[in-house]
Amino acid sequence: MKYVLTLIFSLILAHSQALLPHPTSVLTTDSATVRQNKQSAESYQNTKLDASYQEQAQIAISHYPELKGVSIEFVRKNIKTTMASRPTFDFIFRKKKNRRYRIYIDTQVKNGQGLLLSDVPHDAQVGVIGHELAHIVDYENKTTMGVVLTGIGYLFHPLRRKLEHKVDEITIAHGLGHQVKEFSEYVLQDDRVSEKYKKYKRKIYYKPKQLSTLMSGYSIYQDSKL
Repeated sequence: MKYVLTLIFSLILAHSQALLPHPTSVLTTDSATVRQNKQSAESYQNTKLDASYQEQAQIAISHYPELKGVSIEFVRKNIKTTMASRPTFDFIFRKKKNRRYRIYIDTQVKNGQGLLLSDVPHDAQVGVIGHELAHIVDYENKTTMGVVLTGIGYLFHPLRRKLEHKVDEITIAHGLGHQVKEFSEYVLQDDRVSEKYKKYKRKIYYKPKQLSTLMSGYSIYQDSKL
C-alpha cells in the first residue's frame, strides 16, 4: 500500500509540473518563453499588476496556475525589504476562497538595508516576485488560524528561516529556481547593500549554492545549467 501511495503521489507531482512553464535560466523580453508566459498570465482576472513591472509579474504568475481567481494587488509602500506579501487585514472575517492579498513593493531603502526592485536585473525581479507569490500559495494552504500563527512565528528568526526556506522551495518547485537564485546572488554581491543586511539574508534565506542543490533534485531542471 505504501508503494502504491508513493506512485500515485509521484504521478500527481509529475502531472502538476507538466502544467507549469518550463524553467528558463535566462529570460529575454522577446523570447518565445516570455511571450507564452505573458499570454498565460492574461487569464489571471483578479490580479492587479504594477505597470512598471507588469511583464515581470506576468512571467512569474504564469508559473502559479493555482492562483487563478485569487485576488492579488501589487502596491507600492515604504517597507523594510524589497518586497513583501500579506493577506489584507480583513482576512480573519473572510472565507478562505474570498481572501485578498497584497504584494508590497518597497519605495525607499535606508542605510543599505536591501535593494529596491528597480535596482535589480529583469530576471532577478521575476525571481523575487515569484518568491512573494509562493508566500501566497503558502497562505492559501492554511486556515485563518494558520495564517495568524505564521505572522506570529515570523517575529522569531528560527521560525522565519523555516518559513522562508519553505517558500523558496515552493518557488523552485514552480520552475523559478534560476530567477530566485539570481536575486539572491545579486543582493549578496551588490556593494550598495550593507554587510549587516547581507548577513541577515544569509541567515534567513537559502544561499545561492543551496538553491542550486535544491534545483538539482527536480527533473524539470535537468537540462539547465546550475
